Amino acid sequence: MTPGARLVFGLFAIASTGGGLSAQACSAFDVASIKLNTSGAGGGYPELSPGSRRFTATNQLMIELIMSAYDVPPLQISGIPSAFSQDRYDVSATCEQPITKEQLPHLLQLLLAERFHLSLHRESKEQTVYALVPGKAGPKLHETSHEGGKPALRQSGYTFTFTSADMSKLVGVLSQLAGRKVVDRTGLRGEYDFTLSYAPDRGGAVREGSNISTAADGFPDSVFTALREQLGLNLEAQKSQVEFIIVDRLDRLIPN
Repeated sequence: MTPGARLVFGLFAIASTGGGLSAQACSAFDVASIKLNTSGAGGGYPELSPGSRRFTATNQLMIELIMSAYDVPPLQISGIPSAFSQDRYDVSATCEQPITKEQLPHLLQLLLAERFHLSLHRESKEQTVYALVPGKAGPKLHETSHEGGKPALRQSGYTFTFTSADMSKLVGVLSQLAGRKVVDRTGLRGEYDFTLSYAPDRGGAVREGSNISTAADGFPDSVFTALREQLGLNLEAQKSQVEFIIVDRLDRLIPN
């Protein structure tokens, strides 16, 4: 990854933990707008504040919208037509009921199906994944000092600063750095403030036309060292069944 390049984490602030919809759930967006963004600027972040009735995503690539809707890293998505490689979109959608992070992926799936006729299927393949586990001396993480704060991420070069972040946010970042799935096996259930800083000694390149960084041959070696020394965590390679999203149909945007 080049210095200053920025990752876009489709589910950083809105990570899905699954689960059914409540009786008061928003079953579909009441009002939704999707427009092409022609500003030429870099991508933004999906935003959903706790208790909010409004979801926004600015300057997003199609692959980033699908990542948010299906909670998968970019290398587990294929079949997107090349015509969508450069187009970016602004999304603004509201519900009468507050939108929870558990409901949001389902709402985005419905919206993409309506506006782009997105259809897909899933395939499982055995693949090497990384398991994030505690180190021998135990984790070096401390609970957040921003109780009730919105999860946030700042990136400066190869330094990532997390605020009020749970482990799903960290494994999301690591999955994109590695170009393969990283699973949480830490047993940590809290929210933490921490910084991860590593040196770009191997791998890591920013995909052309995207803010998503991937490394086809895995992490830079320094990521392993940084996790162990800075956070008290280790990565272990394991074989696991990994689900892939295969896009069968994706049409041009249907106007609002």
